[in-house]
Amino acid sequence: MTLVLLGMPIISALFCWLVIRLGVTDAPDGGRKTQKAPVPTSGGIAIFATVAFGLGLTGDLVAIYSTELAALLMFILMAVIIGVYDDIRGLDSKRKLVLLGAISLLAAAFGPRLGHFHMPFGPDVGYALPVWFSVLGVGLWLFVLMNATNFMDGANGLAMGSAAIMLIAFAILLKLLDITDPDTDDEAIMSHLAALAAAAILGFLVWNMAGKLFAGDTGALGMGALLGAAGLMVACRMTVWEPATLILPFLVDVFLTLIWRARAGKHLFEAHRDHAYQLLLRDGWSHWKVSALWAAMSFACGAGLLGLGPIIGARIIIILGAAGIGLWVWQRRTLGRKLTDEGR
Repeated sequence: MTLVLLGMPIISALFCWLVIRLGVTDAPDGGRKTQKAPVPTSGGIAIFATVAFGLGLTGDLVAIYSTELAALLMFILMAVIIGVYDDIRGLDSKRKLVLLGAISLLAAAFGPRLGHFHMPFGPDVGYALPVWFSVLGVGLWLFVLMNATNFMDGANGLAMGSAAIMLIAFAILLKLLDITDPDTDDEAIMSHLAALAAAAILGFLVWNMAGKLFAGDTGALGMGALLGAAGLMVACRMTVWEPATLILPFLVDVFLTLIWRARAGKHLFEAHRDHAYQLLLRDGWSHWKVSALWAAMSFACGAGLLGLGPIIGARIIIILGAAGIGLWVWQRRTLGRKLTDEGR
């Protein structure tokens, strides 16, 4: 497995070169998209082609016997296919949301079942969830993660770089869960999948940080689906708070920005430049500085959770969440007011 991981960045970088030759580009729109000229996109194809190649080398593809794991892998594949179609042909936003909602509910219905909900300071046994409530909750989780990753994919290296760090944390957590209870290979395979995706992202970032290739909806939706699937598997064995903690850097910005736009009477799903990272870009921050900031926050969430362990790990979301909300509000009040005064 180690040798396969070491080779993934090189293979991914080569696949990225091939994707650029496909000629699919993302043109500037004068609004949310900050590039000055069309840029090759659909780099997510290279990432997931590399992941599939790595799974074939490790033998994980022939070791999938669980229906639940197969449902999650099919969910990720469908998210990638929807992203490819949107990148190449274009997909109406409402239809895309319907499709994403449909595959999320299907994955929730046939994938791993979340049986209990634990309060951060509640009893260890948690509260039993009715099947219908579990399906709706899991479906919402998967749907939110795909869209949140897509919303955050607006600066070179931000979404994919942060996702790589989150995936490394998920890979470690899932490996530990597999060691403590090796009844099935599901956690081990998902751990390998997360690690392979993180390694593949490194090869993509070589092109992406130079502004030569975007992940596109292929990468954003596919990676959001993978984060959601890995998080669901962790939540089924632990609590919902561990995966939520790892993905806080995305969730805080997305949810607070949507709340802010709703209070301002703005359309929630139209293209905009109101996210915290977009305000920093508008203020003159470079893409690599913005991406480094989110990478640091992602590392802090992963290191904090893994360092504290499962006993008090779920409680850290309160501290990290409060810190993230505080930073978001401070930035919105200071930088948002400055940009408004300058007419930007």
